[in-house]
Amino acid sequence: MTTAAAPPPGKTRLFAASIWLAVIGALVLIRYRGRIGFVRSFHEWSAESGAADWVRNSDTDVLLVVFGVGLWAWMKRGSGGRSAGLLGDIGLGGGVARGCIVGLVIGLPMLLLGAVTGGAIAFEWSMVRIYATGPFAEEWFFRGVLVLAFVRLAGVSFWPTAIMNGVLFGLVHVQWTGDGFAQGWPHGLVTTAGGIWYAWLAREWGRNLWVVIVVHGLMNLASPWYGTDNAAWHEIGRGATIALGTTMTIRPAWLRMSWARRAQGP
Repeated sequence: MTTAAAPPPGKTRLFAASIWLAVIGALVLIRYRGRIGFVRSFHEWSAESGAADWVRNSDTDVLLVVFGVGLWAWMKRGSGGRSAGLLGDIGLGGGVARGCIVGLVIGLPMLLLGAVTGGAIAFEWSMVRIYATGPFAEEWFFRGVLVLAFVRLAGVSFWPTAIMNGVLFGLVHVQWTGDGFAQGWPHGLVTTAGGIWYAWLAREWGRNLWVVIVVHGLMNLASPWYGTDNAAWHEIGRGATIALGTTMTIRPAWLRMSWARRAQGP
């Protein structure tokens, strides 16, 4: 693929600003979709029809994927030919096995410590959204579209993009009320840092989104195992996974996993 010339800085900034405004609009729409008449009617109908809460609430994941595709198409239109296709741009174009293996190894400390200190919990179908579809949709939208594709197609710098992305990721994990921010800001800060870390992992492992999808899912899976009485162990497990993932990413040869990396590219 021929490398396209970079757009002028002023055009890049204007293009990036328009994308961020569209992202904020999409997140506001997702958060307050229950106030839209036909959406509320659909949820009421599906509840009366016996649909489980987790199934009905999965519309968040669907919207993240759909909005992500729309944003990618907009980025591609203004990219000047830098696109490698949807899956290639967002980091899902290949390396599935490599990414899943790396993600599994990174997530093992938190998973194993949770199993030892708390024990696994019984399977429920609602877990599918928490451990699989939710992490996939969030990583698709936040890290795939808003970091990997954004950096490649809009020509923006990685770190400012990753930080802005992390802030938005943190904001969507707290309630948008005065009490919600007052009580939830510590969780929001942790989630912000986690979003930045996920973006860095995805880029450093050869723009492979599968790595962070698996890590995200495993961390969600392990958290309930600790229970409410093992908060300290929970933090130790999370810290161990972050430390291992960071070390592996900086020094993949230590675990002989350099084979899982490719050239980053833009």
